[in-house]
Amino acid sequence: MKMKSTTRTYVDFSALYPAPVVRGARVTRTGNRYLGPVAMDGETASAMGRGQIGWFIGGVPTYDRMIDDIRRINSTHSGGRWIVVPATRYWADHTYRQWFDNQFVDETASVWNDDLVTFAVPESLREVGDAIKDKREQVAGIILLDPGCVVHRGRGFNRGDSRIAHDRPQLIVDFRARLAIGDWTPPLMILSRHLPAEVATETISRVYCLEALQFIEGASLSCGVYAA
Repeated sequence: MKMKSTTRTYVDFSALYPAPVVRGARVTRTGNRYLGPVAMDGETASAMGRGQIGWFIGGVPTYDRMIDDIRRINSTHSGGRWIVVPATRYWADHTYRQWFDNQFVDETASVWNDDLVTFAVPESLREVGDAIKDKREQVAGIILLDPGCVVHRGRGFNRGDSRIAHDRPQLIVDFRARLAIGDWTPPLMILSRHLPAEVATETISRVYCLEALQFIEGASLSCGVYAA
């Protein structure tokens, strides 16, 4: 996979991250050693985006917990926009219903916006990228909701003159590249019910064009301006 940067050159980290809205406890891949607290503030996001470092937040108890955390990010009403990517159409439908408390249902929804977050399945990220470019918005981060940790395996392939399937992880890589500002790209966070030791994290890092993954304990994940 390849990542190409675009044209903007300046990132106002104080505007993108006026306060950290994602916090947690960093641990080793095996989870047997605590490395200290982490927070997605401007300094951390700058280092992650320039160093191509991602967060793998494993062991999140439930998918509904993931949505609740995103809701707390949305409620902060300040900072950059967060792009939330449900892993599959099934999880997108589940997310849509929970987000709107089943008050109304659009069975075809693949993109929807709220105050500070935009939801999109991987196949709709090009559409989201176009809208962000038109509005000249800056994105604080990309959050992949992948409870079964399957998206990195969704590789497309060609058969003759036909494309058999979308290369779903490449869609995410390309989307991040479109959002690049100079040598910085918005950090990628992967939320999963699986623990890091249960999945091929080296493969995941390589597929998403990351130099490294840091591992965050899912039970410690705390979101929102007043996250502890």
